Amino acid sequence: MIRQTLMASAAVALVCAGTVHAQEVSVSEAANIQKRLTHYLPKDLVDAGMVTVRAATSFYELRFDPAPLLAKAKDGALNVEGLKPMVSHLRPMPEGTYRIESNDSLDIKGTIDTPADPMSFSYVLDSMKLDGIYDPEILYFTSADWSANKIAFSSVTPKESVSATFGQSVMSIAAEKKSADTLDISTKGVMQAFAETITSKDSGKVDISADKVDIDVSMDGARYKTVQDIVFFILDNIDKPQLDPPETARLKQLLRDSLPVFDNLKETIHASNVAIGTDKGNFGADGLVYNIDMNGVAHSTRVGFGIDIDKPRLPAGVVPAAFESAVPEHATFKMAVANLDLAGAVTYMLDHGDFSKKEPFTPEQNAELGRIVLPDGMMTFELEDVSAVSPIYDVRLTGTMQVHIEDKDRRKADLTLTMRKFDETVAYLQKNAAIVPEFGQASFGLLMMKGLARDAGDGAQAWDVTVGEDGKVLINGRPLPFQP
Repeated sequence: MIRQTLMASAAVALVCAGTVHAQEVSVSEAANIQKRLTHYLPKDLVDAGMVTVRAATSFYELRFDPAPLLAKAKDGALNVEGLKPMVSHLRPMPEGTYRIESNDSLDIKGTIDTPADPMSFSYVLDSMKLDGIYDPEILYFTSADWSANKIAFSSVTPKESVSATFGQSVMSIAAEKKSADTLDISTKGVMQAFAETITSKDSGKVDISADKVDIDVSMDGARYKTVQDIVFFILDNIDKPQLDPPETARLKQLLRDSLPVFDNLKETIHASNVAIGTDKGNFGADGLVYNIDMNGVAHSTRVGFGIDIDKPRLPAGVVPAAFESAVPEHATFKMAVANLDLAGAVTYMLDHGDFSKKEPFTPEQNAELGRIVLPDGMMTFELEDVSAVSPIYDVRLTGTMQVHIEDKDRRKADLTLTMRKFDETVAYLQKNAAIVPEFGQASFGLLMMKGLARDAGDGAQAWDVTVGEDGKVLINGRPLPFQP
């Protein structure tokens, strides 16, 4: 919690920094920078010196002291040891940016003494360094390199304890202006030697580890100018119980102008040599990949997500020896929800919502919002890659499905099922039919399917399956013979 508080406070300080121009370091300019950085902070925190700027020979010393923020907690339930000021050096650059350098460490311990749910916690960073170029115009780093050695965290409650560590971690940030009001932003990082232990009275002990975690996040076309205007508008009016009509109109226009907020967002997290130890045994995988992607708050929004598992490992004895070859060596599940009119829904909310009321929309308006988000009431699923590969099968499913949210009988699909190792799959099912009788039926069904397949080349069989709203099924363009 303390870490999140510190990060949030630092973010507010950066957001509040106005545009500056390169100049000689001076005491007067240090005062001006401090005034800009503390513009939105409460006066008591400013007077207590939570954020201060001092002029040095060739840089400004920016000091963030969390002690006044902690002292503001009046109930005394939060107790923290080891807090210290965090210091950064701001060097004015010729182009009006700042080079920000910091070299710090963190070692804090604390408790939250509440009768209902007491907790103790600790945060340790042996060392953390930052070296980047901060552009006051875009309120972000055009480039930055961050690194840390040994990150450790722990929290203990009467019901559960959690501890986690990372080895050396590095991260790079880059932002590039693509137009007068848009940015392309990217973040890449590597965290080594991740380990986490969760001990719960209800579920026992779980150990999770990974040799390495790679992170790759990018956002193209971020509408940074309008987002800045929204942030400052909120900060300027945060103490008002209710906005005046002109202010409400201004905020709604800013929200409209921000759409689609960004053009594309992609995030990929890749963990190598993952291990999970439980009281049921040790599970793991050579690789685990998680990814999401989105094309903004648009009239045809698409939100995709996926999981990819390479060489999963199961505890000995969990799978009978006869079925070990059926465990996939590689499995992928990647799909998306498409054709969401989120921009239309936002526009409708801004046009019709009465946000001075507890319920800003009538039941009829809520129903209309649902109709706008899902054109024709249909939820569209895109199966990009649903596949599994083992020594005895290689199967992949792709295509689209549509399901009506209110009328479950209304559905349609256009799918392609591709199989390799077809003969190996049938042989495996027939070999083990005595152990699992259903395997005999499955092998018979596959042989029937083979008669409907098309040759997909390279030894693959394929079935293009079309399901209409009338329930009729076509396989490779031909109706099933037993359909009414």
